Amino acid sequence: MRNSTLITFVFFLFASHVSSQAVVPDPCRADFSGTLGFLSSDWMEGREAGSKGSFMAADFILSQMLQMGLEPGAGTQASKQFFQNFGIIRYKSVKSEFALTDQSLKALSRRYFIPDVDFVIESGPSGFQFEAPVVFAGYGINAPREGYNDYGNINVNGCIVLVLDGFPGENDTSSIGWKKFGNDAMNEFHRLESKQRNAMENGALAMIVVSREGGKNMTEGKEVNKSIAQSAFVKAEEAGYEDYNYALPDDPYLIPVCRPRREAVAALLKDTGLDLKEAEKRISERLVPESLEIKGKKVYLAAEINAEPVLVRNVIGHIRGEDTTRSIVIGAHYDHLGMRYNHIYNGSDDNASGVSGMLAIAANWKRSGIRPPYNMIFAAWTAEEKGMLGSSRFMRDHPSGKQKILLNLNFDMISRSAPSDADAKVISIGFLRGTDHLKTMAVKYNGDLKKPFNLDIWETSGHGGSDYVPFAMEKIPVMSFFSGFHDDYHSPRDVYAKSDLVKMEYILILANKIILGFLSTNKF
Repeated sequence: MRNSTLITFVFFLFASHVSSQAVVPDPCRADFSGTLGFLSSDWMEGREAGSKGSFMAADFILSQMLQMGLEPGAGTQASKQFFQNFGIIRYKSVKSEFALTDQSLKALSRRYFIPDVDFVIESGPSGFQFEAPVVFAGYGINAPREGYNDYGNINVNGCIVLVLDGFPGENDTSSIGWKKFGNDAMNEFHRLESKQRNAMENGALAMIVVSREGGKNMTEGKEVNKSIAQSAFVKAEEAGYEDYNYALPDDPYLIPVCRPRREAVAALLKDTGLDLKEAEKRISERLVPESLEIKGKKVYLAAEINAEPVLVRNVIGHIRGEDTTRSIVIGAHYDHLGMRYNHIYNGSDDNASGVSGMLAIAANWKRSGIRPPYNMIFAAWTAEEKGMLGSSRFMRDHPSGKQKILLNLNFDMISRSAPSDADAKVISIGFLRGTDHLKTMAVKYNGDLKKPFNLDIWETSGHGGSDYVPFAMEKIPVMSFFSGFHDDYHSPRDVYAKSDLVKMEYILILANKIILGFLSTNKF
């Protein structure tokens, strides 16, 4: 049993908002502006994960942690090191094939379609080749509690499944399907990864995903078969950049996904009697699966993949707490998009701002001399732009049985504003669904600011596009700070000179107040 005097002393330090603020000063511009400017300078060459610039940035972040007196990273297998080194896989498809065999014709023959024109294939770092029958599996959803299962009355073992994108009733808010699946709590059931897993569990080899209109042109909608970073590249200065995908070596295997365009879908469904629009309408209205075997047709899918390992590293330090079995993690990714020919993607807002803010909070806490009630882990993640691989690696290596994470604060793009936010008054904060006490805390401390923000509060169930995701997936409470998308996002124009240091300062003041409040209310 811990000494009651110690508990009383620690509680006294954190219970008073006013006295705590006096002991742990809020960050000011001088605490982060120099770090922000250097990390986003041309010297860092855009900090792409695995590049020379990223290792230079990691060394600089390490020097800052050493200078402020942080201890090496806690909660990793190599907790005596600031660097968490690990490998990722960089891969790309060098050849992909999609062909259709119509067995109803007198002479069996394959009709091959053109890659990147008629179809694209999304896959992992391993190649594959197979030909198999096709089964229409509705939306590919299995929601037992809702009494809906597209695989309930169909055998897809050894087959390729054809599924509709989205969920039943997505295009009709008055339908039964929308009422059942159209809320955020049901997002998990119609995510692509969930559909892949459902198909795998039922023995499917691959999945063909189409819209109810029967596919899209390759120039329509979102780009596919691209890394998170590359999917944003549509500018002339990036033309010809060699495209890669990225993964962790121990990522779970997911079956390949083929996205054909309309012409290929029409050929597949010709003379089968399956009308996707009508099927979608009936399913939405009745919420009864219409899965069926597509007779007389086989699909051939193949991909040849080139893959290579890449060394990357997180930089992690911590302030030791009174209770070393519990921690809060304050993190931000330091990687960006690197160099594209003669253009440097400096990534000032995305995300030198987040890292410099994290380091400013760490320095102020360390200088205060206060030992917090729990460990405070400060993490600079790598490879967020490649799919949140740095934070994912940390969570997979984290000894959850020995150390519990109470909260993750994530900073991603906190120094700019959206064009619609001309007065720089909006700050977006994301929370794990069900953590209303944290929302209340954010609203309270925002109201205490000299210039309160207009809070854009949203929820996540564990999916999204930043480093809070691996924590939320484990149901760890998160607070993710974001100041808005702007026209310079993922472009060479995201530079230090355009930073709004005043807005960033107030965001960090708010975050620091929330940290103090959280530590004072989450007692031993």
